[in-house]
Parts: sequence; C-alpha cells; structure tokens
Amino acid sequence: MTLPTEHPLRHRLFNELHARPYAELTIPVQVSYLVLLTADVSVQTECEHLRVLAEQYAITPPLDAATHFDADFGRFAIKWEKHSEFSSYSFYANKPCEKPFACKVIDQVPEQWLKDIQGEMLVAQHIDILAADESKLSQQDISNLFQEDSLVGSYVGGTAAQAWTDFRLQKDGFSQLLVLNNCLTPHTTSRLIQHLLELETYRMLALLGLPLVSQYNQQISDMGQSLTDLTQRMTDTSNIDEERALLENLTFLEANIERLIAATSYRFSATKAYKSIVNDRLQRIRENRIEGRQMVSRYLERRFEPAMHACESTSSRLESLSVRIARASQILMARVDLALESQNQDLLNSMNKRAKLQLRLQETVEGLSIAAISYYIVGLVGYLGKALKEIDVPINIDLFVGASIPVVLLSVWFGVRKVKKHLIAKDKL
Repeated sequence: MTLPTEHPLRHRLFNELHARPYAELTIPVQVSYLVLLTADVSVQTECEHLRVLAEQYAITPPLDAATHFDADFGRFAIKWEKHSEFSSYSFYANKPCEKPFACKVIDQVPEQWLKDIQGEMLVAQHIDILAADESKLSQQDISNLFQEDSLVGSYVGGTAAQAWTDFRLQKDGFSQLLVLNNCLTPHTTSRLIQHLLELETYRMLALLGLPLVSQYNQQISDMGQSLTDLTQRMTDTSNIDEERALLENLTFLEANIERLIAATSYRFSATKAYKSIVNDRLQRIRENRIEGRQMVSRYLERRFEPAMHACESTSSRLESLSVRIARASQILMARVDLALESQNQDLLNSMNKRAKLQLRLQETVEGLSIAAISYYIVGLVGYLGKALKEIDVPINIDLFVGASIPVVLLSVWFGVRKVKKHLIAKDKL
C-alpha cells in the first residue's frame, strides 16, 4: 500500500506524547531535585556534562542534543530534562531510613560533578515518600520535621497519600516535602512526585516576575502622573509652538514606556503561563483537607496569588499607559496638523496674492517693453525714411514715420505674445 507523502515532522509530533515518560517507583523513595536557569547554556554543553557522569559509572551517555536523559547509576537514578529557559535534575533512590530526610540521595552524587553543573539554581527540594503504616509518625513527629507556624498538609491523590511541607529552606539550601503513602501504586507514586516537583518548579518560575514589580512600579506611577500633567497642559495650549513642545514630551514619555514594556513583557508573559501550570498541577494532585491543617492550595492562595495579581496589575498598567499615551499623541498630532494646515492655507493665500501682484507687474513691464521696443523700431524706420529721401525717393519722412507706428506696435505686440505662448507651452511639457 502506498501512502501520501508524510509531513517531515509527523513522527516527532506523534511521539511527543511518549517523551519524558513517568518512571515506576516503589516506596520508600527519596528524591533530590534541582532546577537551574540555563537559557544561556547550550544543550550540547549539558549533554557533555552528563556524559562525564555517565562515563564515571560506565553508563550509556545521552545522545548529542538530547533534551531528556534517564539512567540508573546503582546508588541513585537520575532524570534530566531540558526546557526553554531551565533544566531540571531529579535524583532518585530507594533506601530504607530510620526517619524522614535522614538519607538524602544527593549525597550519593559526586560533589565535584554537582558543583560543575552550569546555570543558576532556582529550585532545590528533597521529597521523601514513606509508607504511612510503617513510618509510625505522629502529628507531633511531623511537626518536629517542619516549622509549625508555616506547616501545611493535605491528602493528595484523593486520599491515597498525605503531603506535608512548610515552604522553608533548610540549612542545606533545600526545601523539604514529606509524603506518607496510604495506597499509591508505583505508577501513581511517580506521577504524584512529578506533579509535586513541577508545582514547586513553576511556582518559583512564576515568581521571577515579582522583582520587576518593585523595580518598575514607582517609574510607572511617575510616568502615569507625567501623562496626566501633559494631558492637562494640552487643554491650555494656545499656539503651535507649545503643541510641538508637548508632542516632544509625549514622544519622550512614550519611548520610556515602550522601553519598560520591552524589558518586562517576556517575563510577565512567562509568569502568566507558569501561573496557569501551577493551577493545573494543584488540580492534578487532587487535594483533600486534613482536619485542623491548612491545605497546600489554600496556603498558595494567600501567598502566591497576590504576587501573581501584582505582576498582572503591573503588566496591565504598562499596557494601559501605552494605549493612553498613543491616544494623547494622536489627539495632539491632529491639533498640530490642523494648525499646520491653517498656516499652510494662510501661506498659500499670501503666495496667491503675491502671484497676482507679480502678474500685474509682469503685464506692466510687458507693456513698457512693447513701448520701448516699438520706440527703437520706429526710430529705425525714421532712419530708413531719411535714407530713402537721400536717394531721391519722394517721401514725407514725418508722415512715413507716423504711419509706421501702429504697424510697429501691433507687430511687436503679436511677437511678444507668440514668444510668451511658446514659453508657457514648453514649461507645461
């Protein structure tokens, strides 16, 4: 059977559903997770660094330009993923420990190799998953692992597990999250871990927009006030020079606003997208309330959502300022154009008057020219009459000269008019 020509990306797009598959994890599970901002680090560089680790453990290295890598190194397993502006490193182990967070899998990873990872670390988190019936942890034991004033906990996966955290950084620079398994399967355990890790990742990525709020808020307020002042001055201007000065000020202000938009638009757009992912992951972990404890989603509503609203508000203020100043510029440009049209009309009227005056002067000069030319020709006719008389031609010189005057005038007038018409016709061409 012969099929039509395939799209060159068909297989890649079809297999995208199978990229980065979930691993099946058996409890107990220890996870150490790192997220680094690597927008300026090439895929080849990261693959080369992973190849160094793989060669140390005689593991098959990742392919060149790969965007994900999974491998079991014996004492730990690693899962690496490359995204648009960050890369994530997940380290897994299944080691029985006496108490939560006593066995940190990242301690098994070569220290120098960790130190040489390129990028800026944004997220560092430990997750321990224990069987609830075997851990025998009381509420007091759980509270002792975290700071009580910010401790949050909820059922996740319906009621298949409990998740506990305090959203605090520990002495080693990692945050900690404890999951107590009630009835998770290996597959649902892997999915839950992935959702919890992504929740922390995209929460932090979304918050990258927050520093821009404090950095630019005062400038935006000052620009808004400047725009209000300029708009008020527009109603008080009385001449085109003042309007031109206002237009220059508006143009300068508009350039500054566009500069801020260019500096923040990408980050605020990314924040909006990451916020949507955070909300999606909160739904996917399927939280339920533990009596007497605040849920993770409720905690984020009080801390995370206000930060997102601040970013959205700042972005909206910038867009609103841009629209307002564009509208003010259009109004002022219209006024300047009307004033210029009025000046141009006055100038045209003045030029018209001057043209008419010049035409009259030209006609006067033309008449004087005809008279002057005729005078000289009549003079020549007089000399001609005298010459004829000298050769005994019976002629009355005065009568001859007087009779020639009308003929000379008409001839000169027709000649000048013909030359004028010829020049006008040539100018039109």
